[in-house]
Amino acid sequence: MNIISSQPNSEKALMDNIYMLCDAGASVIQLRTREPIRAAMVLRKSILSSRDTSYREWDVVNGFREFTIENFSDNKKAGNDKDLQECLMQPLIDLRSPTSTVNSQPQAIHYFAYVNPQPYLKDNAFLIEAIQQYAAILPAGNVCIILITPDITLDGIAPGTLLVANMDTPSVDELESVLVRILAGSVQQNNDVPALSDEDVRRIALLGLGLTMYEFETYAAIAITEAGLEHGAEITLDVMVAGISKGKMAVIKQSEILELYPTEAMSNVGGMARLKDWVKSRAGCYSEEAREFGIEPPKGAVLVGVPGAGKSLASKAVANELGVPLVRMDFSRIFSKYVGDSESRVRSALRMVEGMAPCVLFVDEIDKGLGGIGGGGDSGTSSRVLGSFLTWLQENTAPVFVMVTANRVDGLPPELLRRGRFDNIFSVTLPTGPERLEVLNIHLRKRGKSLKFNATDIGNFTTASNDYVPAEIESAVKDALVSAFNAGTEVKMSHIIEALRGMVPMSKSYALQINSMVKWAKDNATPVNYDESTDDTATAMPAARRIGGRASRGGN
Repeated sequence: MNIISSQPNSEKALMDNIYMLCDAGASVIQLRTREPIRAAMVLRKSILSSRDTSYREWDVVNGFREFTIENFSDNKKAGNDKDLQECLMQPLIDLRSPTSTVNSQPQAIHYFAYVNPQPYLKDNAFLIEAIQQYAAILPAGNVCIILITPDITLDGIAPGTLLVANMDTPSVDELESVLVRILAGSVQQNNDVPALSDEDVRRIALLGLGLTMYEFETYAAIAITEAGLEHGAEITLDVMVAGISKGKMAVIKQSEILELYPTEAMSNVGGMARLKDWVKSRAGCYSEEAREFGIEPPKGAVLVGVPGAGKSLASKAVANELGVPLVRMDFSRIFSKYVGDSESRVRSALRMVEGMAPCVLFVDEIDKGLGGIGGGGDSGTSSRVLGSFLTWLQENTAPVFVMVTANRVDGLPPELLRRGRFDNIFSVTLPTGPERLEVLNIHLRKRGKSLKFNATDIGNFTTASNDYVPAEIESAVKDALVSAFNAGTEVKMSHIIEALRGMVPMSKSYALQINSMVKWAKDNATPVNYDESTDDTATAMPAARRIGGRASRGGN
C-alpha cells in the first residue's frame, strides 16, 4: 500500500479542537484519551505558551496545582491535598471572589483541568450536579473546565451536558521524533551508531501507529536493550521491528476485541482473478498523488458465500498484497452485560484501528456477530453497536481497508451492505473441477508434496470431489497423508479419493441452506472470478450450485 500518512499531529489537532470549543463558549469539556498524563502535559504547555491566562490542574496523587509557563513541566511542583469535591468548587469560588485571578483577567479564558476524575464521580450526586450546573452557568463567564478521562462515557451525567474532544495516539511524525531521540540516547550510552537509515526509522514509526507514546517508547527501549544484550549492541531494522511488533500484539490483546492476524501469500489463493485485480488496482489509491487526482481512499469489500470456500483466506491475502498489518475484530466479544458498555467498546476499538492505519480491518463472519438484529432480545444493544460501526464505515477517513466476510446475509440489515459503506460485494461459491484440482495442489504444496497426476487421476478426483468446498479438500489431504504414513508409502491420488469418499460434503448435508446462499450471491454480488462458463463436471451439480465462482480457493 503506497500510503503517505495523512494522520495529523495529535497534539496540534487536540489543541486546535480545544481552542475552537472554548472560543465558541464551551464551558465543560470531556477530553477522552488513552494517554491522560500526556494529555495534561500537552494542555499545560500549549495553553500557557499561547494564551495570557491561568491554568490549574488536579489529580489524586499531586492534588491541586497552578502552573505557569516557567514551571509547566515541573512534576515535582507541590500541590495542596484538597479532594476533588473541594477542587471542583474552585472555579465557582474564583468567579464569586472579586480578587481572584479569573476576575482580574476578564478577557482571558481560565482553564481548570481534572485528570482521571471518573472514579470519584460515580454515584456522587454533588459532583455530578456541580458539573451539570457549570455547563449552564459558565458559558457566560470566562472559565473552561476540562475533565481528562479514558475513552469512556461518564456515568450519571446527562447527555448533552459535556462537549467531547479526543486526543488520538501519536502520528507517524511524532513517533519518528521520539525514536530518533531514543536512538540518540542509545548512541551516547553505548558509543555505537545504530545501523538505521532514515527510511528504517520511518518504517519503524509506521509500525508503531496505534501505540501510545509511552507504549512506543517502552517497547522501542526494550528492543534496543535486547539488541545490546544479544547482538553486541547492533541495532538493526529487524530487531526494532520485532520489538515494536511484540509490543503492538500485547497492547491489542488487552482490548479483547482486536487481535493482530497473520497474513497469507496471494499465491496460496487460487483463482479469484477479478478480486485480485480489483485489489491491485486500488493499492495505490491511498497515496497523495491519488488524492490530488480526486480519488477517494477505498473503503473495502464484503465477501459472501458458502462456508469453507476461502473467504477468510482471501481476506488475509488482501492484507499481504497491500503490505499492511491485518487486524481482526471479533464482534462476538463486543457485547457486555453493562448498559452502554458494548457501544463504548466498539467505538474505542475502532479508534484504536484508526490509530494503527494503514491497515486492513478484518471482520470475519459478521453474520454471527450481528445476525438477527431487530429481534429485540437484547434491548436494542445490537442495533446500537451496528449503528456505531455503520457511522464509522461512512465517516472514517483513515487509510483502513475493511474486509468483511459473511455466510448468511438474510439476517443482516440491508444498510450494512449498501454502496457507500463498502466499494464492492463479491460472491465466493462452490468451485468447479479445475478449481478443486488447483486447491488440491495448493494444499499438497504447503505440506511439501508435489504430485504429478495423469488424466485418469484427474478424472477420478474431479468426480469424487464434486460439490466439495476447499476446506473439505484440505481435510481430505490431511487424512490422505495420515493413511499414506501408516501404510509406509508416499501419498497417492487413491489416498485422497478414499478420504473424500469417507466424508459427506456440506453441500449435501445442508443442501437447502447452501443453495440459498448461492442464489443470493448470484443475484446480488460480483463473482470473484471473470469466467462464468461451466466446465464438464458442472452438469452433475444442481443448477443453483453451478452459479458463480470459478476461483480455486485455498480453503479457509
